[in-house]
Amino acid sequence: MKQIIHIGLCGLFLSACAHHRDVRPGDDGIHRVVIQTDDKEEGSRDAIAQANDFCEERHKYAAVIQENQKYTGTMDEQSYNKVKTASTVAKTVGGAAYVFGGKNESNVGGIMGLGGVAADAATGKGYTIEMKFRCK
Repeated sequence: MKQIIHIGLCGLFLSACAHHRDVRPGDDGIHRVVIQTDDKEEGSRDAIAQANDFCEERHKYAAVIQENQKYTGTMDEQSYNKVKTASTVAKTVGGAAYVFGGKNESNVGGIMGLGGVAADAATGKGYTIEMKFRCK
């Protein structure tokens, strides 16, 4: 029983640290968040949330100094976005066919969904979001 409680407490402790996992504290009071993401807007929201959490732990608020969004993928950005869109469609349509289709449709849907997952994984996270902030 003690082991179960110990494991549960360790898991709780580790999950508490995950709220600002990408924050890099700076000696000069200027901190950075660097995030690899496949969606610029989502990455920016995540960076702001991590900065806010980091500062809230210090009973302060995050003041953004600078934010940069940069495409860092291995293929050209337009192709990257087309592959990401196609993989999302394949996962969604394939998943629906797998769940709601008959036997043949389920098989095709499963293959299509797996193809979407594979394409998504192969393209990786093509954007780097870097945000500098100060806790005030």
